[in-house]
Amino acid sequence: MKFQSVLKVLSGLVFTFPSVYAKSQDYARHLELSLLFYEAQRSGPLPASNRIFWRKDSMTDAGADNGVDLNGGCKYYDAGDNVKFNFPQAGALTLLAFSAYKWQEGYKEAEQWEYIKDAIKWGTDYFIKCHTGKNELYGQVGNGSLDHGEWVAPEDMTYEHPSYKIDASAPGSDLAAETAASLAAAYLVFKDDDPAYAATCLKHAKELYEFADKYQDTYTTGIPDAQGYYRSYSGFKDELVWGAAMLLLATGDESYRAKADAIWDYPYNKHDPDYFLNSGGPISWDDKKACSYALMYMVTGEDKYKEQAFNHSDLMVNYKTTPGGLWFDTNLSAWGSNRYASNAAYTVAMVASTMDASDAKRKQYVKFIQKQIDYIQGDNPAKVDYVVGADPSSPKSVHHRGSSGTMNAMAEPPFNVFPLYGALAGGPDGNDKYTDDRTNYNSNEVALDYNAAYTGLLAFLIQEGLNVPDPEQTWEGAWPPKEKDGEINLKLNFNGSNEFTPTVSTTGGLTCGGWCVEMDLTSTGATLDNVWGGELLKQEGNKFVACAGWGKGYLDGKGTEQNFYFRVKPNGSMKEPTEAFVYCNGYNRGDKYLVKVNGGGSEPYGWTKGICKPAHICDANGNYIKDSGVINKSTSGGSSPKTKTTTIKKTTTKAAEPTSPSSSCFATKLGYGCCTGCEVNYTDDDGAWGIENGNWCGIPDSCNKEPEPEPVKDECFATKLGYDCCSGCDVNYTDGDGAWGIENGNWCGIKDSCSSTPSTKCFSEPDYPCCPSGTATVYTDESGAWGVINNDWCGISA
Repeated sequence: MKFQSVLKVLSGLVFTFPSVYAKSQDYARHLELSLLFYEAQRSGPLPASNRIFWRKDSMTDAGADNGVDLNGGCKYYDAGDNVKFNFPQAGALTLLAFSAYKWQEGYKEAEQWEYIKDAIKWGTDYFIKCHTGKNELYGQVGNGSLDHGEWVAPEDMTYEHPSYKIDASAPGSDLAAETAASLAAAYLVFKDDDPAYAATCLKHAKELYEFADKYQDTYTTGIPDAQGYYRSYSGFKDELVWGAAMLLLATGDESYRAKADAIWDYPYNKHDPDYFLNSGGPISWDDKKACSYALMYMVTGEDKYKEQAFNHSDLMVNYKTTPGGLWFDTNLSAWGSNRYASNAAYTVAMVASTMDASDAKRKQYVKFIQKQIDYIQGDNPAKVDYVVGADPSSPKSVHHRGSSGTMNAMAEPPFNVFPLYGALAGGPDGNDKYTDDRTNYNSNEVALDYNAAYTGLLAFLIQEGLNVPDPEQTWEGAWPPKEKDGEINLKLNFNGSNEFTPTVSTTGGLTCGGWCVEMDLTSTGATLDNVWGGELLKQEGNKFVACAGWGKGYLDGKGTEQNFYFRVKPNGSMKEPTEAFVYCNGYNRGDKYLVKVNGGGSEPYGWTKGICKPAHICDANGNYIKDSGVINKSTSGGSSPKTKTTTIKKTTTKAAEPTSPSSSCFATKLGYGCCTGCEVNYTDDDGAWGIENGNWCGIPDSCNKEPEPEPVKDECFATKLGYDCCSGCDVNYTDGDGAWGIENGNWCGIKDSCSSTPSTKCFSEPDYPCCPSGTATVYTDESGAWGVINNDWCGISA
């Protein structure tokens, strides 16, 4: 039970929480959501731990047009589109990584340390893969013009996505130096937990900075397609200083300070675009001056850097705001006001981290930071929590293709079908006015850089001890998402001759943003002639897939029918099909259902329905499993055991009367009672402590008896990784370590005794592998019994 969880228990006992709008200071809960947004933006092959149910693998051939593999690492989509713009992505990753380095305890107290490392590594793996030569760096995948002319989910992309690079002949100092900064910051995050990976990051950071410094130009020279989307208006000198400052922090090598000073001290005219000092604006994906001021002061403590750092922080703290208190610049904030307010506060937090806790100016800085975050989280005139999925008031129609569930930004439904948990919506205008409209990208855009500074500031405020836990979120749509119990209905509506007018509908709140019907006419005595009123996605002989076409409505979970048409050529007497497959949310990323036509019912096909969606994020009782989305289980330590310790002080609670007077324990001498049970919440030099009735109590001496020897456990590979062996043999996932199951909501390793290889091969080979022993049967046909392993079919031996 971590610190925040203990506070939640105590606050729930002491306070009554009224049912009011937003106004949340639960920075830990919002931090968890913000990192979920980065998961929703992932591109490439997704891990088995993926928590975003509506996201599947996409753009797995990045770089193929140039004969390079840009999928060895993975990447992020920039915003609501399907392009990988590396320049803003690198800027976002640098802020995330630096915050993880500097405000690490905030992430740990929120139980998000493994997730922030996953978020960083997902990006830095990609950057390392993009660094294809010492002086060659791929900086974009996807054509902005092509992409912005389409409104499709990344899984459904059919248009080209070319890759672009910079090199010695067409360099980009801004892109290369910013990428170097992100990798150097990542080194600081991983140097203790994964020194080998950290060293790799640092190696590439040094090489990329050398490339940026030796061949100087703006990156749009080599990648002109980025000119209309992420042109570097501030030039590249700011990134050269920022990259040098981060490498100075990472290495202590004074040559990087000399690189920074060469630009810092150069006597530019103050109207020169390369003039580096006295910045009047916040940091952004483009402008790195202010964070360079703060970082150079943090590293050196010298006055020339201190002057710039504090002058800029004072300017941000005293800047114009909306009437409700959001930092606001008339020009910048017209597009993504919440983003710029967070950016303005981020560098102030950097400077505040250098100051003594009792410093009056520091208190002013922290108050400013908290005001900006509190505004975003509901303390505003619009009464909106601008983080998607955080509150019933949160935006429901952000400008995002994949989340919308539509084929047109203006299409029905007006709200997004899929929850884009954690996305920070653009924000209000200068008068605190906000409209939740998908087509208004000025106020409702989302992007990697929107969440970056905001995420770091949440960790800062948690580390400051300012987190106030919210009560449990039980409203419809709160994280984690719940599986719907509705049915899919398919009526064929045969005209008795040769035409069908199928209708598809859903009930019980089961909403499908897109839908497809897969049908096999082989046994009907007819052949397919034509499909219209929908998109014929694929056809193989008499098997076809027809999907909702342009203008077709979504399945609303209320029984509203959508239709298409198909015509057949009868071959003598014809039988109507009795079943079909329906894909809820599209062919490439939807859930597949086996549907008996004309009211016969439906059931999941090839996947498991659980209480939560996806099923693996909750246990059998619907309790959220905190580490269910961590990619590398071996470093996360798996699900936490029931009894654990935490670093908190007993002074958070007054002494209380003994809860069990007859018990004997050390705590009575300290003015505390003895616990009635043995569950440990905290351990210090005095002994082991628990919490009962909202008060601290000492663990009784009787709990310290020598435990009975545990029975010898079955052997399995997982014990070496900190996991138990499963009691059964049902396989849920297989990776390089071995076969994994899930029991009581926790990962467990399949025992060696389950893996005995049958003497005969199974019927499914060579087309499909044989299932491991103990795999559950999910479908049976004339061939035999089928199971699913690693999202693919396998045959179950008789």
